[in-house]
Amino acid sequence: MLNMNNIDDKQKMMQYYRTSDMLNLLYFFPQLSSIRDLTLVESEEDYLNNKEYFDSFAQNRVDTLKGRTSILNIENTGKNNDFYDTLIKVKEKDPLGVLVLFNIINRPTERYERWAGISVGVDLGKDVIIDAVSKGFDGREVSKGICTHERYFIPWYDLRKLSIENFKEYQTYQISNENYRVSRIERIEFLKSIGLNPKVFSKYIPEEYQPIPEFIWLSVIRNFIKQLEKNEEFLASYGFTNFAISGHTEGNNFTPWQMFDKSRYTLIKKR
Repeated sequence: MLNMNNIDDKQKMMQYYRTSDMLNLLYFFPQLSSIRDLTLVESEEDYLNNKEYFDSFAQNRVDTLKGRTSILNIENTGKNNDFYDTLIKVKEKDPLGVLVLFNIINRPTERYERWAGISVGVDLGKDVIIDAVSKGFDGREVSKGICTHERYFIPWYDLRKLSIENFKEYQTYQISNENYRVSRIERIEFLKSIGLNPKVFSKYIPEEYQPIPEFIWLSVIRNFIKQLEKNEEFLASYGFTNFAISGHTEGNNFTPWQMFDKSRYTLIKKR
């Protein structure tokens, strides 16, 4: 077991793909991340010896060491009754793979209850590109390049004057209802594939496209974009000149989980 609250463990955790992305976000933009108590389960024995503790966590992901092939196509509802089965699947794909567990400061929501999934690509000093999906979707679609419902392009020199009043001026794309319906069907099929009940979740995904609400964009502007400009020199000093932040909303706020550099961003978008 590795835990972020242990300094020695934290250095080891930075050797993993997704875990380092989550730790990067906590370091550079702590006000954005809702993640707490980030912990890695390294083996089945580790899990069984600490089962009561691990089952107290709210969320999970899967991960492996940098330099190895990323573990793909393991999806679940995110609930703790899936943890052990997920770990078994991880080990079948990669003996060095791990289960990533964490808590969040807000009330956990179902994957279909979110207002939006949002990925913000940053080319420091040049521009910001936002890709987003709407109600009933989450960060999966945008972080993996599956689909986009809205896109925005903001030149760096416009960040200072950006506000909720002029935000829509930077929109470069909005999905048509025809294409939205296709993405809705694909979303429903995905949620069914991880064991969720379509009778419950389908009503959360509008049949016709509904633009992402203004209060969500206000959260993105206030809590990330304005802070981004202030952090420009700090980010550059650590080599973060090209990176992306990705995740979904919880309640009325953008609460991303991960921050990855250009090499990781390019790899993920190709999947």
